Amino acid sequence: MAIHPGIRKLVLLLVATTAYGQLFAFVASGVESETGYYLLNKGLLAALLFAYVFVTRQMRVTGLVAQADPRTLPDYAPLFLLMALILLGPVASVEPVTLAMLAGVSISVGFAEELMFRGLVFHWFRDQSVRRQILISAFAFGGAHLLGLLVMDAVAVIVAQSIFAAGVGAVFACARARDRSIWLPVMVHAAFDFVALAAAGGIGSALEDSPATVIRLLVGAVIVWLWAAWLIWRAPRYELSEATA
Repeated sequence: MAIHPGIRKLVLLLVATTAYGQLFAFVASGVESETGYYLLNKGLLAALLFAYVFVTRQMRVTGLVAQADPRTLPDYAPLFLLMALILLGPVASVEPVTLAMLAGVSISVGFAEELMFRGLVFHWFRDQSVRRQILISAFAFGGAHLLGLLVMDAVAVIVAQSIFAAGVGAVFACARARDRSIWLPVMVHAAFDFVALAAAGGIGSALEDSPATVIRLLVGAVIVWLWAAWLIWRAPRYELSEATA
């Protein structure tokens, strides 16, 4: 049985980004600031991905040159709910410079991850049914977060984060199926990451190895997966022809 070309491309993408992460960790080992390290790491990754998409002439198919469809905003409801709940809880006091750096990290991560999973991966599997396309994008996104086990010993946190990320990925993919652009996913993704990181006081604090972090991620996963299941059930109604042309 022949392997779908999208599978090969997805595996190559994950291998390439993992190798990039390991190489960057070696080269930038002298960077003492955790936030500064992630800002450089994710900023460069976003730039490299954009360069790849531009050089290979995939700007249109990845949704970078289309106008965002605001009618898909309700699809992101659980992310807005979770952001509100985070802001209603304890919020750390963070210096303005650190906030600005966290904003840079969030924008870079939001752009890079959406370009990969709701841009490239979504396009690579455009010949599949919309439900399958959504689930492939979602589980690839969740699976990519498991690669955090290469650099962190917090197994329970990484697994819980992966389950949560897969649910978030499903929500984003459902919205992407109705939107020719990835800019709304990028903006919502960046906003959610910024709220989570700023409220926690930093990247390390947001993913602290503790039972509380695992519970928080799993509760969030239940919320996003319940919403995603409803969106996926409605998915065949989506007009996918223009969104993935």
